[in-house]
Parts: sequence; C-alpha cells; structure tokens
Amino acid sequence: MQPSPQQIIEDLAEGWRTMDAEFITKYLADEFRYDSQWVFESLDRDGYANYLRGKFGNLKSKRISVLVDIVSETCLKLTQRDGSVCFYRIKVKDGKVIKGDMCMF
Repeated sequence: MQPSPQQIIEDLAEGWRTMDAEFITKYLADEFRYDSQWVFESLDRDGYANYLRGKFGNLKSKRISVLVDIVSETCLKLTQRDGSVCFYRIKVKDGKVIKGDMCMF
C-alpha cells in the first residue's frame, strides 16, 4: 500500500524537525528533481539526498533549529531561529515525491 500525501508530508516535516534525511529520502522517486532559489542548479535524487544530509549536518553542528509547520499536503513552512522563512513545496505521484521546490513564498 502506498503512503497517502498526508503521511508523506508528515514524514517530511519530521525529517526537518529531527534533521534526519532518511525521513525524506525514502520518498524520493528515481526521477526526482529539486530546485531552490538558493541553489543554482537543479539536483537529482542522489544529488539532493547528499545535499540534504550535508545541510542537516551543518545545521546540527551550528545548533540551528528549524520550526516546521505543515501548510498543506504539498507544502511545509520552515522557520529558522533568526526568523527567516521559506517554503518547501512538493509534487507527489504514485506515493513518491517527484519534485521539490524551496522558495521564499
């Protein structure tokens, strides 16, 4: 049985809360693509998994926490302790995340 969009977004939120990339990477489709206003190139599944593990490691080492709010079944609001806000929007197909976009709005 494939996970519901709600289960996927809840797990992605938990991944950001705990800074454990495995909550997120287990849902990435083979054809996954990631784009961000802060990353200059699109990343594929493996590139994004490596990027995310590095980002979480960096945040943990600097003791930076992220407040995570579920906006909808396709969107997380991420707030760092300095007040900066961004949104992580996903597109799901057949129980897998095929697209992720990080943006300011």
